[in-house]
Amino acid sequence: MATIHFYLVRHGQTRLNRSRRLQGTTNSPLTKKGKRMAKRLGKELQNIRFTAVYTSDLKRTHETAELILSENKRGCPPVYRDPDLRELSFGKFEEANNMTVIPTALRTLGLRRILRAFANDEHVAELTELFRTMDGEEEIETSVHLEKRFRRALETIAQEYPDQNANILIVTHGLILSNFIESLKGEVPLFLVDNSRASLIDYKNGNFEIKYVNQIKQESEKID
Repeated sequence: MATIHFYLVRHGQTRLNRSRRLQGTTNSPLTKKGKRMAKRLGKELQNIRFTAVYTSDLKRTHETAELILSENKRGCPPVYRDPDLRELSFGKFEEANNMTVIPTALRTLGLRRILRAFANDEHVAELTELFRTMDGEEEIETSVHLEKRFRRALETIAQEYPDQNANILIVTHGLILSNFIESLKGEVPLFLVDNSRASLIDYKNGNFEIKYVNQIKQESEKID
């Protein structure tokens, strides 16, 4: 049975990232630093022959993918956009400054619940649920729905390459990617996976297996 090597990447730093504002479905351009980060990752992955590249339908992921591919020495694969790879919408908190969200969280949820959420082994899922509670209008997806949406996207992509080992680059977003890795029992940093860092997850026989998370790593095993 063929193995799909998914290289999962959070987009490069954006202007909203830099200003410490929540960024879900809002489009925000990459900063100069964000572009440098993407090209740095491209150099780290430059000897991997990607069969195809998939991004979300938001501009920052597509721009990041193009910068990564600009450094690749093994050819130019097709690039596709998949809405299922889109970030969680933060509802009324879209573009809100982190410092303005904190008082709302304390008032709505209380300090004890917030601390308990961050101390939980599944802190990404807990964080998603906290936003749902604060919004109060149920515009925000559950962590379970978010995980299912991302899993569906990867499984659908894998079905496109049933009889071949393939390297697939996925450029997506911080929370949806962190939530998926956490669902596989992977260790996620407190403030989500970093911009323009790769996580490698293999897919075979219907199962996902984490190889590494959020690392700068040169790969010795390459699929031609």
